[in-house]
Parts: sequence; C-alpha cells; structure tokens
Amino acid sequence: MEQRRSMIHVHFAREAMKTPVMIYHNMKTRHLTHTVLLLSIAAFTPLAFAQNEKSGKPLVEDKASVQSGSLTAVIADSATFSTLTKALKATGLDLTLGAKGEFTVFAPTDDAFGKLSTETLTKLMLPENKEKLRELLLYHVVAGRKLAAELTDGDVKTVNGAKLKIDVESDKIEVNGEKVSSADVTASNGVMHSIGKVLVPKSLDGFAGLDD
Repeated sequence: MEQRRSMIHVHFAREAMKTPVMIYHNMKTRHLTHTVLLLSIAAFTPLAFAQNEKSGKPLVEDKASVQSGSLTAVIADSATFSTLTKALKATGLDLTLGAKGEFTVFAPTDDAFGKLSTETLTKLMLPENKEKLRELLLYHVVAGRKLAAELTDGDVKTVNGAKLKIDVESDKIEVNGEKVSSADVTASNGVMHSIGKVLVPKSLDGFAGLDD
C-alpha cells in the first residue's frame, strides 16, 4: 500500500512539473497566432483604407463616373438625344464616352430613333440584346476627334470595326448617305455631329427590322 501511495505522489509531482510548461506553451502558441492575425490585417489595411491625398476619401470607394463636359454629358444635356442617352446607359457606353479619350460621334437624334418601329426599338432595349445595341451604337463612333473641316471623302473605320462612308461637299456632309444636320458640337473628349437616321452595320441587317 505504501509503495502504491508513493507511486501516486510521484505521478502527481511529475504532472505538477509539466503543467507550467504546457500552460506556457499554449499561451505562447495563442500569442503567436494572435500576432500573425494582426500582421495579416495590417498588411491589407493600406489597400482597404488607402486614401486619396486630395479628397481624403478611401480609394476603394472610387467608381467609374461620367466626367463633366464629356460627350456623354453633352448628349445627356441636350433635349434632342434622350433616346441615345438611354441607349448609352443601357450598354455601359455612357462611361466609355464619359471618360478620357478622343472620339467622334455621329449622334442619331430622337427623331432618328423615332423612324424605327416601336417594336424594333423595344427589342433593341431588352437586356438580352445588350450586345446588339452596343454594336449598333459603336457603329456611330470613330476613334479620334474629327471636326467637320477634317472629314474627307472615303471610308472611315468605326469603333464597331465596320466602316462608314463619308461624302463631303461644299455645303454638306453625308454619312452613309445621311446628311449631318448639326456639326462640331465639341466636348472635352471629342466632338459630335448630329444625324437624322440610325445607321445600321451590315452585321445587324435583318435584326428586329433594322434594315427596313
């Protein structure tokens, strides 16, 4: 019996000696884990909360927006381009033509869109036809700033990839046979020429009655 008690005392003595070491080890492990977590958060903090030196606002809040004086802004401010404005927004091209760059836009007026049937216009504006509408609109956009005096006879490639035919005479300019009604409306990122017809690339012939 005495021998058994002695063994029990030795066992508890050994455990008592181990306990501080284990507690220290566990505390050290938790402390190390906490330190790693803090370092990880600190590494991402500059990115998540980086601030614009001028505005003092977090850069992560910056979003693409239409610049004042841009082609998109000029088009939206005109009462004769409400349909074009809606179409640009529906395709996201309002941001493209509202940012930096140089573009020439042959802009169809509301009357131009009015020449399309209601069914055709409605179909073009459907979400599932977004790419078709985008293709149509880009057929009216040429890279670079082209004032009326700089336009010459011949074909010009559009952002769509297809070409427009330009005819220049002393008293008028025609694009695919359609007369430019108002030229040289300038913007911070290009110039706009108004036309009275929606121009249709060959790739969209037959779509929703566009070639009627």
